[in-house]
Amino acid sequence: MQANSRSQPSAQRDWNRGLVLASQSQWAQAALAFGRATKAAPQDSLYWMNLANAQRRAGDLLQAVAAARRCLALAPQDALALRLLGDCLLQLHRYADAASAFTALEAAGHSETDAMLQHGSALLALGRPSEAAAVLLRALALAPALVRGHALLSDACRDQGLKREAVECMKTVLALEPGNLEALSHLSFEKRHLCDWTDLDADVKALCKVLQMQPADRPCVAAAFGLLSLPVPPALQLVAARGEGLANTRDVQMLPAVLPASRAAADKVGRIRLGLVSFDFREHPVSQLLVEVLERLDRSRYSLHLYSSGPDDGSPLRARVVAAADAFVEVKGLSDAQAAERIRADGIDLLVDLMGHTRGHRLGIFARRPAPVQAAFLGFPGSTGLDCIDYIVGDPLVTPLALAANYSEKLAQLPLTMQPNGAGRPLPQPMTRTQAGLPEDAFVMCAFNHTYKILPEAFDTWCSLLHELPHAVLWLKETNAQLHGNVLRAAAERGVAASRIVFAPVVRYADHFSRLALADVFVDTWPYNGHTTASDALWAGVPVITCYGESYASRVAASVLNATGLGELAFGTVADYRCAILALALDPAMLAPYRDHLVNNRLKLALFDTARYTRELEDLFSRMVQRWRDGLPAEHLLAAPAA
Repeated sequence: MQANSRSQPSAQRDWNRGLVLASQSQWAQAALAFGRATKAAPQDSLYWMNLANAQRRAGDLLQAVAAARRCLALAPQDALALRLLGDCLLQLHRYADAASAFTALEAAGHSETDAMLQHGSALLALGRPSEAAAVLLRALALAPALVRGHALLSDACRDQGLKREAVECMKTVLALEPGNLEALSHLSFEKRHLCDWTDLDADVKALCKVLQMQPADRPCVAAAFGLLSLPVPPALQLVAARGEGLANTRDVQMLPAVLPASRAAADKVGRIRLGLVSFDFREHPVSQLLVEVLERLDRSRYSLHLYSSGPDDGSPLRARVVAAADAFVEVKGLSDAQAAERIRADGIDLLVDLMGHTRGHRLGIFARRPAPVQAAFLGFPGSTGLDCIDYIVGDPLVTPLALAANYSEKLAQLPLTMQPNGAGRPLPQPMTRTQAGLPEDAFVMCAFNHTYKILPEAFDTWCSLLHELPHAVLWLKETNAQLHGNVLRAAAERGVAASRIVFAPVVRYADHFSRLALADVFVDTWPYNGHTTASDALWAGVPVITCYGESYASRVAASVLNATGLGELAFGTVADYRCAILALALDPAMLAPYRDHLVNNRLKLALFDTARYTRELEDLFSRMVQRWRDGLPAEHLLAAPAA
C-alpha cells in the first residue's frame, strides 16, 4: 500500500524509515518516525494508521486509539484502522467502544473471522450474550472449524442459561481439537451445572493425564476454576493454575523494584497503603463478605485504595464499598500496564488480588509488580500459581503448613478462619415450610451449594440417607432451569422418588435467609465445599455437616464451623459424614443444641465478629509489609493460636 502521492517528501522519508524500524520490531522508534510523517502530512490516513499500529505494538494503547480515530476521520471505512481500533479498545477493557468499532467493521463489508471473535468477546464482557451469539454464528458460517468460535459460543450459551447448548458447543471444540485442556475442563464444568455426570470419571482421567504431561514452564489455559470442584490432586491443580497464570501474563514487562527507603515518606502518618483489586465490587459474595471489614479498617494504620475492574451495578452494596475506600479507582478502561502504572504512582505497599483465576481477573496487573508486596485473598480458593503473588491468605485449617507444597505462594495464616464475615446479613423472618414448598413434618437436608459442586459420591450419599430416612427430603438450589430432568433421573436410578427432591428457586437476598432457616441441616459438597453458602447457613441457625480434603476449596466449611465452635461437624471421611447426618436425623434431641447454639449466640460467635477479624487481618497484612521493610523475602507467616 502506497502513501498518498500528495504527501510531503519529508513525510515519505519518515514513513519509509518507520517501515524499516517496524520490520525490525523497533516499535517505539517506528512510532516516532510515523509521528513525524503525520505532522508533515496530517491528511494522509495511511500515516495515521501506521502510527496507530506502531503505538499499539509499543504498548501505548491510548495514543494508538487516538491515531486510529484520526485515520478513520480521514477514511471512515478503513478496515485496518477499524480492526486496530477495536483491538486496542479491547485491551483497554473498553468493551462498549470496542464492540462499536467491530460493528462498524462488519457494516463496512469486512467479514474478518478473527475480528468477529473479538467482537463476540467484547459483547460477552458487556453481558450481552445473545448479541455475541449472533456475531459468533456469522463467523462460524464463514469458518465452521473455528475452534475459538465454538468455545466462545459455548460461553454465550452459558450466559443465556442454555447449559445444554453450551455443552454441545464444547463437544464440538473437542471434536475439532481432541485433548484441548481448556475444552476438557469447560465441558466437565458445564455438564456439572446440569448434574450431568455422564463420563465424569473418564473426563477426570483425561484432565489428569493432560496435566501430568504439562511442562511446568509452559503456558496453558486450563480453566483452573472449574477444576477446583473435581477430584483432581492438589499437585495437578497447581500445575493448571501455574500454566494458566503463565498464559495470562506472558511477555509482561515488570516495573522497576521498589526499595523500602523510597517509601519511607509515602504516607505522612506512616500508614500502610493497602490496595485491593477486584471485578466484584458489586452485589457479589466477595463484597458481601468483605464490606464490613473495609468499613472497620483502622485508618491510623492503613489507607485503603480499591481498584475496580468490573461493572457498577448501582447496588447499595456497591455504594458501601465505594464509601469505605480512601480512594476508589476505576481500572476497567485501562490496560493492565496502565493500571499497574497507576497503582505504582499511588504508592501502594501491599496489593491484594481478590479474583485469582475467576472471570474478569486482572492478573496481568500483578505480573508487572506494581507493589512491593502482593497477596491473594478470598476470591479464588486455591493457588494462583504465579510467582508475582507472594502470599495466599488462609488459616491453620485451610492452609496448614503440611500442605504448603500445594501453593506457589507463601502461606499467611489468620488465627481462626480466613473467611471474613459480619453481622450485616439479614436476620431470618417467620416463614412456613409450606410457603417454601417443603413438607411441614420432613427432615430437610439442605444442599444449597451450586450444582457444579455436586458430584455423584455426594448424591449417592444423600440418596442412601433418603432410603434410611423415609421422612427426609433433599432440598436443592435451582441454579438453572435445565437441571431438573437430570437430577430426577439420577434420583430414580438410585430408587428415590421425585417427591423426595425439592428445588428452591432464586429469591431475594433477604428472603433467602428466612427460607434457609427452615432446613434441619446443611449437607455439604466435596471436594469444593460451601464457602459463603456455609456461613449463610450458620447465620440462619442451620448446622453444616461437611467432609474435608487436602485442597483449599475442600477445607473452608470446616474452617467456618471451627469459628462457630462446631468444628466437630467437619469430618475427614464420607462414612463419618454420612453417620453424622443420620444421627442428627434420628435424634432431634441431638440436633436441637446445635441449632440453639447458632441462633442464641449468633452475634457472639467468632465467625461473625468483624471487629476481631479486622484486627487479625490488619496484623497479618502488617507482618507481610514489615518483612519487606526489613529487607526480608516473603516467608510463611504462621498464626499464633487463636485467643
